[in-house]
Amino acid sequence: MSLLSKRDEIKRNGIREIMELASAIDGPVIELQIGQPIAEIPSFVKAAAIQAIQDNFSSYTANAGIPSLRKAIVNRMQSKYGVEIGLNNVVVSPGAVAALNIVLLSIVDVGEEVLIPDPAYPNYDSLIRIQNAIPKYYPTDPNNEYLPELDKLEDMITEKTKAIIVNSPSNPTGAVLEKDTYKKLIEIARKRNIYIISDEIYDELVYEKDHISALSVDSSYNDFIICVYGFSKTFAMTGWRLGYAILPDHLYSITTKLQEPITTCASSISQKAGEAALTSPLADEFVKEMNQLYRKKRDLACELLDKYETKFVKPNGAFYIIIDISETNMDSMDFAKSLLIERKVAVAPCSTFGPSGDNMIRICFAGDEEKLKEGIEALGEFYQEKVSGNNEVEQLAVE
Repeated sequence: MSLLSKRDEIKRNGIREIMELASAIDGPVIELQIGQPIAEIPSFVKAAAIQAIQDNFSSYTANAGIPSLRKAIVNRMQSKYGVEIGLNNVVVSPGAVAALNIVLLSIVDVGEEVLIPDPAYPNYDSLIRIQNAIPKYYPTDPNNEYLPELDKLEDMITEKTKAIIVNSPSNPTGAVLEKDTYKKLIEIARKRNIYIISDEIYDELVYEKDHISALSVDSSYNDFIICVYGFSKTFAMTGWRLGYAILPDHLYSITTKLQEPITTCASSISQKAGEAALTSPLADEFVKEMNQLYRKKRDLACELLDKYETKFVKPNGAFYIIIDISETNMDSMDFAKSLLIERKVAVAPCSTFGPSGDNMIRICFAGDEEKLKEGIEALGEFYQEKVSGNNEVEQLAVE
């Protein structure tokens, strides 16, 4: 199969499709479809960026990032997770997606398989297909907080399987993996000699549980574990494009070499801002307040969804909620488009997250609180209207 035909297999992101439709709607639209934090960028991050500009810190940096930022990341991993790493275990990239891209390019060959959760962040599928590899979706259990069904996952592993991607906290489900789950996952990976790629970009957005880094579970397998983090969600720096991968020594050379022709390096200004985000004495308080803010919004969103008798799983992390719309007898894209046109509320169709998503939608509760209330109320009324109409049709069919 040619690379071009593999490109043709990449599905259009349904969230972006809804965004484009929303931009063509007359009047204001309540946008619950995209993971854009409402929190303001911290003043100490802005100050560091301004200072870098004034200092004319605008040249290329090393492919792996400036040493001072990488050192700050090393210190964070040690202080937060007790993980001992060195500078050559850190590669800074223009966003977590770019970090995932170079990681996959470094370890996965043409025709090999990567297991990803169902549902999952859509770019996993796209990044794997771009390099002529094969994404395979493993099931998660909505009756068990969308945690991976590990027995079924293990049965899917073949001689072509090169890696398993996990995402905790999860986009779109809000699932948070606990230590026992990671231990079992590592046992499976060790037995089959495959990598674990743990996407942990929402690691500061955990509510009732503690976040566990995959690298903190079993150091004897850390030569096959890669963790990806970023600044977009924790520090509201989505447009600054800054992320990083924590990876084993043997992957440092190839990842930095691959980053050169793809993105060269992350923005020098963004890197200085990211360094301030990790080292400022004000950072911990900002993160704490941000976490409390999103927890409050989550609880509000769940309370409103309960009011309209929708079916959902309360998320333990991130800032998304998946809603089951199967009783409306509509698929996720039709529901999302109709809701947008009729009520001017934009949500994400879960068909874009994987095979299990046809009867689900996702909302983001990170935005303005009043808009969140208004949007969920419109969504709830629309949902009840469609369920009621579907029930009437079924009753007529019986009669």
